[in-house]
Amino acid sequence: MSSCITLNPSRMLKTPKDYQFAKFPDSVKIEPYKIAVNDIVRFGLYTNQGFKLAGLLGEQAAGSSQGGQSFIEYKVRPDGNIKMPVLGEINVLGLTVKETEEMLENKFQQYYVNPFVIVEIANKRIFMFKGGASSSEISLQNENSTLFEVLAKSGGVSGGGQNYASKIKIIRGDLKKPTIYLVDLSKIDGLKDADIIMHAGDIVYIDPVINYGYTIAQDIGSVTGLVSSVLSVFLIYNLIKK
Repeated sequence: MSSCITLNPSRMLKTPKDYQFAKFPDSVKIEPYKIAVNDIVRFGLYTNQGFKLAGLLGEQAAGSSQGGQSFIEYKVRPDGNIKMPVLGEINVLGLTVKETEEMLENKFQQYYVNPFVIVEIANKRIFMFKGGASSSEISLQNENSTLFEVLAKSGGVSGGGQNYASKIKIIRGDLKKPTIYLVDLSKIDGLKDADIIMHAGDIVYIDPVINYGYTIAQDIGSVTGLVSSVLSVFLIYNLIKK
């Protein structure tokens, strides 16, 4: 009695049967990440080619420590700038980590002896959806993190057999015109595609398994329950009337 969408109302990102998914590149090319708006840039400054830590703090920066190293974190504003002490406004939009380090080292040369700069992106992540039932953000700590690695971090493809290992979609790029890949991990041959390098901002969607029998039984049960209630009211009315 209701629309067939009730069979799986939580399902997202459905594609037509004849949808042409993007082809995987013949060779794996690791492209360096380029800094984008709202990225958190983690910054550390040393002198004498890394011999001594330079004390450099800013009012708009949040300090952190990792592996015994002190860092300052800056958020990239919509204009692509970060505001740093001593240097002021610095535009880092579209630069790689290496390019940013080299640029900052050149700028700090007039203030420090042989400056040594370390730059990291603190919030590189992908978005994982497992059939609409659960979602999570997976941090990309390495430049060459693969699909297999992020699946392992998220707990695997399926939780109790609720997702299709054969229908893993990777959505990449501008959401108005994205590039969509389809990975099949139900067979051993799919391992070659699972080695794809993940990019920051990628969306991984795993199609859910639809239990049509259970769902239809639930829908029929609700309808029969309604019919039974109406008949009960009608019978009671007739008994009272008689």
